[in-house]
Amino acid sequence: MNEKGLQLLAKGIIARLPQQKRMMYQYIESMEDQLAAKCETKEQFLFSLVEEAPYEQGAKLFGMSLDEFTLIMKEIEDEINNKLDQKLKNCKWIDYTDKIQLHNKKHLGGTKFFLLTM
Repeated sequence: MNEKGLQLLAKGIIARLPQQKRMMYQYIESMEDQLAAKCETKEQFLFSLVEEAPYEQGAKLFGMSLDEFTLIMKEIEDEINNKLDQKLKNCKWIDYTDKIQLHNKKHLGGTKFFLLTM
């Protein structure tokens, strides 16, 4: 499955997390995305993670110790990964490009069509 497909499945899993876990995960994900956008190299990003300390900020925001916050974040990531693996085992991509192109060949311009079933 491509990157976009994986992101779509992951977003669905994250959306169904309990509110507290979802908020924690989205907070860290947002902070890390913001830091990554500011950095040009992996080294800069790693340095920014140390300087900004998203987990420490998250622990304060959610009223937890750093250890407690880190443990819960690990559990959340494991839960997301396990559910994503489970979904991938149950997914089947079917290429419908040829069937659709028969009806509307002029307007497709090389577009491919897939059906995802779970």
